[in-house]
Amino acid sequence: MDNLSKTHILVTGGGAPGAAGIIGALKGKFKVSSCDQNPRVIGSELADDFFTVPHGSNSNYLSVLKEKLKEKKVDLILPITTAELIPLSTQKEAWKAEGIDLVISTQNSLDIANNKGKLYNHLSHAGLSLPNYRIVHDLKSFDQALDQLHVDDKALIFKPCVANGSRGFRIIDNKVNSYDLWLNQKPNAAYLSRQQSLDLLSKGPFVPLLVSDYLEGDEYSVDCMIQDERVELIIPRKRVKINNGISVEGIIEKNEEVIEYCKQVLKRLNLNGPIGIQLKYSKGKPYLLEINPRLQGTSVACLGAGINLPLLSAHIGLGSSIDWEAQRKKIKWGTHFYRMYQEVFSD
Repeated sequence: MDNLSKTHILVTGGGAPGAAGIIGALKGKFKVSSCDQNPRVIGSELADDFFTVPHGSNSNYLSVLKEKLKEKKVDLILPITTAELIPLSTQKEAWKAEGIDLVISTQNSLDIANNKGKLYNHLSHAGLSLPNYRIVHDLKSFDQALDQLHVDDKALIFKPCVANGSRGFRIIDNKVNSYDLWLNQKPNAAYLSRQQSLDLLSKGPFVPLLVSDYLEGDEYSVDCMIQDERVELIIPRKRVKINNGISVEGIIEKNEEVIEYCKQVLKRLNLNGPIGIQLKYSKGKPYLLEINPRLQGTSVACLGAGINLPLLSAHIGLGSSIDWEAQRKKIKWGTHFYRMYQEVFSD
């Protein structure tokens, strides 16, 4: 890789759960700035420079961000939050012509990957194995989907087609003990009965939902790297312990079945750069849950296995030559990682 220590990189989403680790993995190798809509976030403390921008979905986001990019002389943007991906993708070529690179996939690819309904339909039509699922657009079709998927016999899940993290995720299980949930589980437990789910969804505007089988096996987050349309790295992380949808304990596991399944997923999509794939086992087979077409927050766990994914992402964005074979050889499979809270103090 080239010596690019004077390159100025912007890591967006300075308040995202993974921002601290990603900024830390890049500092000392580049000048690292961060931004967020909130001025009091971890990125403001850890990055070399920091500024505020509107939320990625705000109509002023791109214009404010571009002004800051010019002012700060940023060379490369590494986005780490979902809401900004499609807006940024619309500017990739125009900003590149002005000397600002982006680590991002095309708008068309993101439109599929960021929408669980479009993603499942696209992969299903391409012949990929998926959980039993339905895409629903109103309360009547939701109720019909529960009948078709036999909710009374097994647990199901539903979540908005467009959402990130665990927002909107719920498990429907008529066998769940509501008293046990109240007394022994934390208030964020995701379980609902069928009637509770119908009551919930009737209280506001209905958003398109993915309804599918609830998979009860091991869960994996998989970090993938794509450069020039070639899948160069696929690193599964078995999720041992999860807190609010975020891995806090796991194992870097050379699971060949997971690796091959992810290859088949990526073959059917035209993505670029760092890509996260979430999947889960059921009856001895892995199935896709969702795709994060960006650098995942917990990807820094791979540092312990000898791989700096934020650094590789930056070099992909800058068009650097990378010895991918050497990267694959140095992965320390079996590395066990833990994540914990750490305080940062400011005036």
